[in-house]
Amino acid sequence: MLTAMMFVAFAICVTASVKICRELTVKSECEGFGRVWTKAILSEYDQPLLQDYGIMAYFGNDSEVSDKLEYYFDYAAADRLDIDIGGANADLTGYELGDPDNFLDAIQKGLTGKVIGDVISGGGRKQRNEVLGKDDIGNDEAGGASSGSGRAIKNKVVLSTLPSGGMSSSFSIDGLVNKAKALGSSDGISSAVAASGSEVLFMGKYFDNAVTYASEKESFFRNEWEYIIKGDSDDDENLRKVKRDLFLMRNALNLVSLYKDPEKVKLIIEVAETITPGPLGLLTQLLIAEAWAALETEQDMKNLLDNKRVPILKSADEWQIGLGAVLDSDDVMEQLDEDSKELLNENRGEINALGGISDRISDLKNGLNYDEHLMIMIMAMDERVRLLRIMDIVQINMKYRYYRDFNMMEYYVGTRFTLEANGRSYDFEESYK
Repeated sequence: MLTAMMFVAFAICVTASVKICRELTVKSECEGFGRVWTKAILSEYDQPLLQDYGIMAYFGNDSEVSDKLEYYFDYAAADRLDIDIGGANADLTGYELGDPDNFLDAIQKGLTGKVIGDVISGGGRKQRNEVLGKDDIGNDEAGGASSGSGRAIKNKVVLSTLPSGGMSSSFSIDGLVNKAKALGSSDGISSAVAASGSEVLFMGKYFDNAVTYASEKESFFRNEWEYIIKGDSDDDENLRKVKRDLFLMRNALNLVSLYKDPEKVKLIIEVAETITPGPLGLLTQLLIAEAWAALETEQDMKNLLDNKRVPILKSADEWQIGLGAVLDSDDVMEQLDEDSKELLNENRGEINALGGISDRISDLKNGLNYDEHLMIMIMAMDERVRLLRIMDIVQINMKYRYYRDFNMMEYYVGTRFTLEANGRSYDFEESYK
């Protein structure tokens, strides 16, 4: 009797041990499968997205990934010991590339030390031969032009699915002027870029503007930095708006420089008193000062669009337009009455003797170029709007270059899924490192 009881007990122990061993084997196999399959899913990253922008993300959705895992599971568990497959369920929520936080993390991982150094130093960018204007070009079905400049997105579906969703942003000219004076120099801009978010470095590495370009790859918009600043769906409209703000900023800075120069202020007062004696001379002073700053700014704009440098605040020897050109300009002549014009002509010799009349336009060695002036505007933007518009450019170019239906919300930077076997659940989650 005792022997029989011992045998039964031994048999029970063996059976239990076998069952436990099988469960441990199933657990080990499921855990091994899961680790391999997370790698398999992440390995299906979109190659054009990686090649063009250094971003690792794969196309998919919960259903497609679940179906893929089911296929893997059925194949891997075939003829295995007592694996009762319950299924596989993927939940990719929170890993969408279209989430700004995920996008920012993805571009951070793609920015190497060398890339960051090149962007901060301004290296790797090339100057365009010309700044193009508007061309009359029809739009294709995707809402863009087929070639040339003057491109605009008119397709409402394309516009509505952009990450920024048309979000607006604005800054004051006074704010830009203060930002420019605070940064002041190329070193100041470089330091600000180095301390900025990864999206600014990413923009400098991959995006073009009206004066310089970063890549030989054709982009839908020619003026990508300008789009980031203004967010208009028309390429040339972005350039026009940026040039307007740039002119206003430079004009304000030139007025500051002018009034900080005692010799120029003295000259303006003496000329104004000569051609407009009496109380109205003050108005003539303002007219001459504003016209002088505006003409100087026009020359600044020509220099910037030719990728030359312009100081933020100019010293006396960096001023390029003389008073002679100002007095003969339409801005001044159209505002002077006949008596003032007559006095101006009668006193040409005396006015010339005051000095500062000759015009000299030369290359300035110091100051900021077009890219650096635009960087002041970019630094002054709302950070979230800036990031979303950068995401817009990536989505627009992926549509333009590769997939007409590309949408960041359909690409993922990580995976999460559950495998069910023998009544137990096994959870797995991993993202790109």
